[in-house]
Amino acid sequence: ADLSRADLSGADLSGTCFQQANLTNADMIGADLTGANLTEVNLIGSDLTGANLSGADLSGAD
Repeated sequence: ADLSRADLSGADLSGTCFQQANLTNADMIGADLTGANLTEVNLIGSDLTGANLSGADLSGAD
């Protein structure tokens, strides 16, 4: 999925599967990514300030 430049700030994304998604330059400030699958995700330029990544899988993410 191409979510580049998406505004996901403050969103409840807990448990979401983003596997191999393009999140380049996405705004995820304060997002809840608890237990999310972020394997092989492109996070280059993304802002994760204050995001909750507890239990998230970031294997192979950029």
